[in-house]
Amino acid sequence: SLFVGFETLSSSSLEGAGKHQNLGRSYGEVARRLESLGIMINGSFVFGLDGDDRDVFPRTVDWAVRSGLTTATFHILTPYPGTALFAEMAAQKRIETRNWDLYDTRHVVYRPTRLSPEELKRGYDWSYEAFYRWGSIFKAASAHPTVKHRLKHFFYSAGWKKFERAWDLVIRIKQLSQMRPVLEAVLAPVAHTVADRATERLPTKAVELQRLPLGQ
Repeated sequence: SLFVGFETLSSSSLEGAGKHQNLGRSYGEVARRLESLGIMINGSFVFGLDGDDRDVFPRTVDWAVRSGLTTATFHILTPYPGTALFAEMAAQKRIETRNWDLYDTRHVVYRPTRLSPEELKRGYDWSYEAFYRWGSIFKAASAHPTVKHRLKHFFYSAGWKKFERAWDLVIRIKQLSQMRPVLEAVLAPVAHTVADRATERLPTKAVELQRLPLGQ
């Protein structure tokens, strides 16, 4: 799978965050191109940019599911000490805590402009829950054009969901960067093998999956 930092779907938020390299790009086109190469996408998104409001959460999850992203990681904007963002927010008196243990992209440590800290945290938690629902996994798998890709997506995402509680523990003990490659290494071969066998041995199911509507 390939990690893709989509950051946000809002061009104004990208510009405000100084992510000029992402402006003018069609994220949908990027997703389709990678899909055509048989590459599973792990999309990364950031919530809490100055242009974000309550609509950003359902809009982001809906796009990720419709685009067939295999996995997604969501993050709360975090102004790390020593960065220009931290200095700017500190000057604006928007920094809410200097407990550095909370600067982990899972907690709100500053005052957003168009959301309350509580709304941002609730939206972040909701996004994970919504993206990894079984219905969302099945719908995202249905977005792919081939049976093999649909099956590979489904079993990989299902395996990811099965590790949900362990994954949350990994995040809490701050071993995310170390453990993610391990989890991907375990799941990827399983998804490929199961998809291959299912395609060969379950023609009835393959026909059913072929009939699934795309991108709905």
